[in-house]
Amino acid sequence: MIKSAASSTAPDSEKIQRVTTMDEQSRKLSEDHLYLVRRIVLGTIGLNESIQGLGYDDLYQVGCEGLCHAAINYDDSYQTPFSAFAATVIRNRLISHCRNVGRLQARLNYLDAPTGCEDGLTGQDLLADNLSIQEGLTDEEALSLLKEVEKDYTGVCRKGIEALRFRFMGHSCKEIAAHYGVKPNHVSAWISRAGKRLRTDKRFSCLQH
Repeated sequence: MIKSAASSTAPDSEKIQRVTTMDEQSRKLSEDHLYLVRRIVLGTIGLNESIQGLGYDDLYQVGCEGLCHAAINYDDSYQTPFSAFAATVIRNRLISHCRNVGRLQARLNYLDAPTGCEDGLTGQDLLADNLSIQEGLTDEEALSLLKEVEKDYTGVCRKGIEALRFRFMGHSCKEIAAHYGVKPNHVSAWISRAGKRLRTDKRFSCLQH
């Protein structure tokens, strides 16, 4: 369950201490400038409590991590005041975090969206049915592996592997079908055939049914 902004129970000093091990000077810098985190989170970043990672508590924690990073790396010989230096670090850390959440959210939306195939499969169904990938195998690694084995297959199976590569690159079944000049349900059938064959290929030992 995503917490609201008012539900944070850990004291700010505890959040700072929990992030990393710092010397006393860095810790004091962080605690003295905690106001920056709240100001930047509320004034710069768009909160969305309905999305995991974009609620106030999550963003505040990320901001605290940015503040700690700034305190640890700040050199008092800098011409820039710590408050300005820290604000930049916090803002950049939050922007990077939000981009990562956005990419994940887009991925989740893709998995829930129809593939465009006539059988009504979603992206989640398609991948779970035909290439259920264990944690640790990235899309790039899957693409590389599919490209490697594609040359060893022929006919419908080869078309299915190629279609899977297109799917991993973000193309819909309709787009793939248009490329081949066939109906989308043909593409779905090719992928199903390829998935069955690949499960018996020892190079895909990292895949699970």
